[in-house]
Amino acid sequence: MANPPARTRIKFSELSIGQRFYDPISAEYFIKQTDGLAAMITGMGDGTIPDEFEEDDIVGVDI
Repeated sequence: MANPPARTRIKFSELSIGQRFYDPISAEYFIKQTDGLAAMITGMGDGTIPDEFEEDDIVGVDI
């Protein structure tokens, strides 16, 4: 059984555009596209359809 990656919590607003992050609500990885949008890159996401995120949403960044 594989161990999950080490992850730190951060607010969505603190991410850089283009930064990859983990959304604990959907349990998927995204890439931040703008100050309020990110596109899912795992699961059913192919990085082309943006989802909205709030500035204070807590997400994970693999360390």
